[in-house]
Amino acid sequence: MTMAFDRAALLDAFDRIGRAAVAAGTKLQIAVYGGSALMLASNFRFATEDVDIADIGQLWPAWLSDVVADIAREKGWSAAWLNDAVSFHLSALARSDRDLTAFGTFPRLDDNVGLTVFVPTARYMLALKLKALRISDFDKGRQDMADVTHLLKVLNLAQIEEAIGILAEFFPSSAAHADKQRFVLKRLFSGESSIDAPQYPRPDR
Repeated sequence: MTMAFDRAALLDAFDRIGRAAVAAGTKLQIAVYGGSALMLASNFRFATEDVDIADIGQLWPAWLSDVVADIAREKGWSAAWLNDAVSFHLSALARSDRDLTAFGTFPRLDDNVGLTVFVPTARYMLALKLKALRISDFDKGRQDMADVTHLLKVLNLAQIEEAIGILAEFFPSSAAHADKQRFVLKRLFSGESSIDAPQYPRPDR
């Protein structure tokens, strides 16, 4: 069974990766997506089982593979807790200068930066969540819908077609066949969310 971990544990893991990068004399930049991005940068996600990052554009250096494996072994996390499988699902229309926002540098409280972490903007995150809605999987579908509900509030959206318009900015083909998304959005707009003032990204680390 895959062990879930919380925000504090992930921040500690990023500190270790940052220190390893400094020791290797390099700097690494990664963009984090999915539930792990929401856990890091929101006030409405509290645990995750893995960390989805974009392809770093090269073979993973030995120091990175080693520290990721060490963390997995010591924490009892999945060997693939840090992975780039999400790259296939990202938007070809997204731009890093517009659709990603800096979350923080690691190790924290250190002048030597080895790792910089970015997360999607709320608009891009909403588009990704709408595209990937899993309504047939009860547990994951329920979490997806809660995430979408909170992102709708973050973006101050009150109309179904406003949300579909954001989906179209990043995934025009999905927006052109968005019956599932409209069905879910209609339900979400008629309900209440569990957090009155969701934040993404949150102002603190």
